[in-house]
This record gives sequence, structure tokens and C-alpha cells, in this order.
Amino acid sequence: MFMRKILIVLFFLLAACRIPALPRPLAPLPAGTPASTFTPSPGFTVRYHPDGPLYVGDRVSIEVLAPSGAGSNHDKVRISLDDPSTRRAAQRDEPSGQVLGESEFQPFGIGGRNQATFYWLWDTHGLKAGAHTLTFNVLPAGTTWTESVSLLPAGEVPYPEPGAHWESTETTCCTIHYISGTAAERDLDKLKAMVDAQAADDERRLQTTLKAKIPITFLPRVLGHGGFTSNEIYVSYLDQNYAGSTTTQVVHHEMVHWLDGQMGGDTRLSILQEGLAVFMSDGHFKVEPIFPRASALIELNWYIPLPQLVNSFYTSQHEIGYMEAAALTGYMIQTYGWEKYNAMYRDLHPIKGGPESQVLNAVLQAHFKLSLDQLEKDFTAFLRRQNVTESDLTDVRLTVAFYDTVRRYQLTLDPSAHFLTAWLPDGPEMRRRGIVADFLRHPNAAVNQRIESLLVSADASLRAGNYSATEVDIRAANLLLDLLGNSTVPVSLWRNELNCPAFLQGNLIRKGSQ
Repeated sequence: MFMRKILIVLFFLLAACRIPALPRPLAPLPAGTPASTFTPSPGFTVRYHPDGPLYVGDRVSIEVLAPSGAGSNHDKVRISLDDPSTRRAAQRDEPSGQVLGESEFQPFGIGGRNQATFYWLWDTHGLKAGAHTLTFNVLPAGTTWTESVSLLPAGEVPYPEPGAHWESTETTCCTIHYISGTAAERDLDKLKAMVDAQAADDERRLQTTLKAKIPITFLPRVLGHGGFTSNEIYVSYLDQNYAGSTTTQVVHHEMVHWLDGQMGGDTRLSILQEGLAVFMSDGHFKVEPIFPRASALIELNWYIPLPQLVNSFYTSQHEIGYMEAAALTGYMIQTYGWEKYNAMYRDLHPIKGGPESQVLNAVLQAHFKLSLDQLEKDFTAFLRRQNVTESDLTDVRLTVAFYDTVRRYQLTLDPSAHFLTAWLPDGPEMRRRGIVADFLRHPNAAVNQRIESLLVSADASLRAGNYSATEVDIRAANLLLDLLGNSTVPVSLWRNELNCPAFLQGNLIRKGSQ
């Protein structure tokens, strides 16, 4: 009875926080559908791709994440598919059943997570629906465990996957790749005109021209904050984009990276590379006043000292780091002019054993007779002269809170999407093999839909300047994550009281790290 009363109170408090109507629950699995069971490994974490249920016919990829202190670059993982008719005990150097593959532990993604990665290791074509046993051997340590993985019938693969396939089209600037039946196919004409316009603008701003067409893949799921550049540009494009970034802004940003890469240089510093992309795009996730927003960081006591930011850019708070980097780039271009700045930027060289801050200090001395320490003094003095409004402060605070919540959601319920370790297989190889499931599937349980709807609502309110509604939606999303058992709330959320009942503030404002 007591618990029932608590739940009733919680219901009305949540209603007071204006949580939007929840989507219709997903249909239950058909009767008799086998459920996946995972026997806990000795400290190792196993992730399967595509995300969500697996089906007969999938080409399954596997990540084996090492616990702290395990899995050196000399260790490897062997994965075997057990054959029930010949099953025997797995031994240190003798696999059980059919060996699917071996892979060494290596740093993965921007964050350098230690893991053994198997791309499209297990081809399940021709297998029966139901449970299958995989054996994992860590060599040479001899650590072994098994996991039972369920395959659902091939005929139950969700729409639009059964008929989906890769398509490509050419524009003046680019080769666009997309999957049929997705939002990118529906809006293809609009996307073609948009990428050409953004490429032309980037060429003008960077005073360069494209050497070849840019390959761009539009993804029908959220990965990271919506954009990556490697062997091609990858941009999330879907109707329910909970990461909140606009496609035009992301494309412009990633095209700056692409053109920057073709303009030469011995090395790149992340702070300058990302700073250039944001400054040349007039903002990070939206067009915004870069200098006042960076100045707001000082007033909010969020400014990160330059040596610290240079040496740990991607592990610093994301939005703060990018805003600060953009303002620094803009300040230097405004002070020295584009030609002198670009000459300095292309003259970066690694210093063996030295941190990136030492690299930046050396190039500043060589080109401007300026130390990093003096640059920071001049830069922060410049920022303090900016006119910062209350709206700037609130918008910056809520932008940081929003994206902290997006990443918290990803780490909790959509880990393949987190930018430091995003699951982003090689696009050309996926097209060659005709694989679409890795990008079409994503966690889609009712709780995912509920939190993503809150994030979409929060982003829309933030862009409209409706800050009170933004605060409520961010709070509600974090409350739901708290109720799932994750008690770590981003620092940016408990630094300031938001407009929610005191009971919810008490549940949400806790110590955290950023």
C-alpha cells in the first residue's frame, strides 16, 4: 500500500513536470519466441551488432570490452560457435566447435576503449531460429566463458529492412550514399541541393577548392552528436533525431574537416581542428554568437584553461570545449588575419614525448613570438570585453545540460551511439557486402522511445528560446534515467536549480562528475 501511494504521488509530480504523452508500447514478441540469455563473463563485456534483437540471416559483429587491467595488445580473443553434436569443454588453446575468428585487444574509437573488435564475424544465414552458444577464449590467459544468443526468424525482420538496400547519387560536390526506404531517400532532392550549397560556402570561407567529390553517407540512426569524418563523411538523418543537431549545420561542420584535411599539414591539434570547423560554421549545433557564448563560460565558471583543454580536448566537457575552441580560433583569425593564421595552423609538428600544449606553444612562438600563456591572457581579456546577455547565459547552461543528458542516455540505453566509442563500421565495405542492418537497427524499447521523445522536445524548446520548457524536459529525462538505476547526474544539471517540484529536485540533484 505504501509503495502504491508513492507511485501515485510520483505520477502526479511527473505530470507537474509536463512529461509529454508516452508513445504506444511496442507489440510483444510472438508466443514461443526464444529470449536471449547472456551468462556473465569474468569481467568482460560483450556487445552484439546490429543493435536490438538478432535475426537469422544477420551478419553479426561483436565487441569484447576488457575490464580494467586486462586485455593488453598482446592478448586476443577467440570466438567459437558450439556444435551441439560435438560439444566439448573449451581449453586454453583448443577451441570448442567452429572457430569464427580471433582478434587482438586494441584501442577503439575516439575514446580509445580497450576491446577486441570483430566486424561481421558470424554469418547466420542458414541457421535455425533459437538459441546458439558462443564460446569466448581470452588468450594466452586462458579465461573462458560461454554466452547463449537467440536468433529470431528471418521473416520477422522489422521494416524497412527486408527490402532496404544501398543507393548512391552524384551532385556537383559530392557522392551521396543512403539506404532505400529511409528519410534520406524521401528527402533526397532537398539533401542534394543542401550539400552543394554547404560545400560552396566552405570553399569560399577556407579559400580552397575541392580536389574530388566528397563521399557522404546519410545514416538513418543517431550516432554521436550526428556527424563524423573519416574515410568519408557520415551524418545522421532521421525524423526523430534525439541528438538535436540540424543536418545543415552538421554537414557544413564535417565538410570543413574534409577540406581542412586536403589542405595539408604535418599534424592536427584537436582544439584547433574542431575550433576551425565550428568557427567556419558560425556555431556548433546551430548558428550562434560564438564570442558572447564563450564569454558566458567565464561567467558560469566553466572556462577550461587552454593547456588543459589542448591536452585533453575530447575528454573535456564536449560543448564547453567546442565553444571555447571556436572562440579561440575566431579570436586568432580576427587578430592575425586568415593567411597568417592558416600558415601557423599548417606548420604544426609533433614533439616526441611532448604534450599537444607544447606543440601549440612552439608554433605560437615561431609565428607570432607568443607563448601559450600569453595567448590565453590576451584571449580571456578579449572574452571579458564581450557583451553577454542573460539569454546567452541561460542558453549556454541549458545547451550543456541538454547534451550531457543526451550522452547520459546513450551510455545507459544506446551505448553504440556514444561519440567516444560509436559503432561506425566502414561505409564502403558495408556497401560492398550489402549490409544495412548496422545502421537501420537501434534500441527501440518503450523506455528508449519515452526518453528520446523528451530529448526531441527539449531540443525544440531550446531552439525556440522556451527555456522553462527545456528545463522541465531535461529534468524529466534524467528522472527516468535515475529510475533505471543510474544515479550519476551530470554536474551541469545540479549546479543550478531548475523549474521542477522540490521532490524531483531532491531525486535529481546529486553529486556527479563532468
